[in-house]
Amino acid sequence: MSHPAKRSATTASSSSSSSSSSSGGAATTNINTSSSSPFYPTMKKAKSQAAVACSFDPNKNGLHHQPPNFDPSNDVVFEPDGPKPDEAAAGRSVAANLSRKKAIPPQPAKKLVIKLVKAKPTLPANFENDTWAKLKAAINAIFLKQPVSVDMERLYQAVNDLCLHKLGGNLYQRIEKECEAHISAALRSLVGQSPDLAVFLSLVERCWQDLCDQMLMIRGIALYLDRTYVKQTPNVRSLWDMGLQLFRKHLSLSSEVEHKTVTGLLRMIERERLGETVDRTLLNHLLKMFTALGIYSESFEKPFLECTSEFYGAEGMKYMQQSDVPDYLKHVEVRLHEEHERCLLYLDASTRKPLIATTEKQLLERHIPAILDKGFTMLMDGNRIEDLQRMYQLFSRVNALESLRQALSSYIRRTGQGIIMDEEKDKDMVPSLLDFKSALDKIWEESFAKNEAFSNTIKDSFEHLINLRQNRPAELIAKFLDEKLRAGNKGTSEEELESTLDRVLVLFRFIQ
Repeated sequence: MSHPAKRSATTASSSSSSSSSSSGGAATTNINTSSSSPFYPTMKKAKSQAAVACSFDPNKNGLHHQPPNFDPSNDVVFEPDGPKPDEAAAGRSVAANLSRKKAIPPQPAKKLVIKLVKAKPTLPANFENDTWAKLKAAINAIFLKQPVSVDMERLYQAVNDLCLHKLGGNLYQRIEKECEAHISAALRSLVGQSPDLAVFLSLVERCWQDLCDQMLMIRGIALYLDRTYVKQTPNVRSLWDMGLQLFRKHLSLSSEVEHKTVTGLLRMIERERLGETVDRTLLNHLLKMFTALGIYSESFEKPFLECTSEFYGAEGMKYMQQSDVPDYLKHVEVRLHEEHERCLLYLDASTRKPLIATTEKQLLERHIPAILDKGFTMLMDGNRIEDLQRMYQLFSRVNALESLRQALSSYIRRTGQGIIMDEEKDKDMVPSLLDFKSALDKIWEESFAKNEAFSNTIKDSFEHLINLRQNRPAELIAKFLDEKLRAGNKGTSEEELESTLDRVLVLFRFIQ
């Protein structure tokens, strides 16, 4: 079925004559539908449907499809005013190009990225030297205890700038050199100072305290250097450790200062042991200085323990000759407490164990036989519970309990033998043995901390005693028991009677 517009166009072309248009050179067909009409529309036949249906697209430099009022089923376009020469030529040219080219699919839009290239910053002339000049002036002012002219924040920023420009290594070396000059000068100034050791120690303590304060201020200024260059570079000390290393180096070079300081410390501690009052705070600060410098063990502790050994060695000999055993044991107990307190107040914690061991050796371990020979029997005969307890505790500190146990065994056998073997006292043998056993049990419980080895020693010693005279102790024990049972509760309570019977039965167990 043909389109109505096509039929009318065909009919019109068959009945009319062709004419050419002078304006555009394009072939047109004029149709007279009425002889009286002054104007007749111009018709142009499209070469192809696509050519008629396109117009220019300003975005693609091509054509825009399907303009308004376009019917794709028509092959004829009506132009009310007739064709214009330029437009007709352009249309033919574009239509011809489109008929020869394939349609190009739309391309994705490209992103335009703009990169800003920073120009490499250039340092001002003499930047490093000028910045260091400000920092050096500040460091000198700190060591000389003068006010710093530049604001601390600006100095901190100056260090940041040097580190950011990879100049931290040079800065570290310059700071180290400047610190070393001041520290060495400070220690040299102590040479030949006051002969009074207490005054000299105060000067050393002030020098050390000044160094700590100054290095903390310098570290505060150069904190960024510590956190960047020092951390990123192996085998480089922090600014604080660097200051300690420089102080230790120049203290060892000033042998007079170090020797005089150690001697002063030892003399102060000796005077304190002799009962004088000393400045414990000063001792604490100086010994902490030795610990911080890492020279405490070699420079101080070793000679200190040697002096301690000599001091208590001489004191132990003197006191053993002049004092009885209870007083001597009390003195040893006081000395051990003093040395323990000394460790808490100013000595380093690592010194406590060797110091206590040295004191125990000189005051106790060396005198164990003399203490037992001179005082053990007296303490046992006097039933000195507290003094025997002190002896047991002190002996346990030096692993001398075996000597004490043997002394106990000897004492029981020697004392018990006098009770058992004296025939004239057979009448009182059993009551005496019961009292002796009760006293030993009390000492074992309260003085010897219920030590099982000591309990076995008491049993073994009594077994030996009871069987010294074969059947005689057994006969006397049986007789004593019979009398108690016959007497019943006369003069004693039932509880006392039961307690006595229990103790007698204990003696029976020792009989072989």
